Amino acid sequence: MGFDLEGYERLVLAFESKMKKNTAIADIRLDGGKWTLKEMVGHLIDSASNNHQRFVRLQLAERLSFPGYGAEEWKRVSAVASFDYEMLVALWKTYNLFLLHLIKNMDEGALDHYWEMDNERKSLKFLVVDYFSHLGWHQSLFDERVWELGQ
Repeated sequence: MGFDLEGYERLVLAFESKMKKNTAIADIRLDGGKWTLKEMVGHLIDSASNNHQRFVRLQLAERLSFPGYGAEEWKRVSAVASFDYEMLVALWKTYNLFLLHLIKNMDEGALDHYWEMDNERKSLKFLVVDYFSHLGWHQSLFDERVWELGQ
């Protein structure tokens, strides 16, 4: 299939370790409207949820047309600030391990199926690779935020 499943799993486990290590500072808000570590984890759960839909539905249909999502609106509605951080981390990890399970069992014949949004086509294969690239980018941002918090 061409996916780096072992690398993706290492990324998930390493990121989970960082999340757990920084539990004590997860709710601290910096100036400038920057997201807290807890809000970042909430966003990553939203991302997993949206991509779960894409990964499954694109195996069932050759073409899908449905909206993206606005991260700020999802953050507001999800209200993760009032939810337990350790439970969010556990949910995020479990959700990502489930996504890896889906990817391992993905129908290779569906990898060229595509999601169409704003006159742009994104294949299922692209979406899987992009999801883990997005996750890696957020891991770097998480590290940056930890540094900004003086940890």
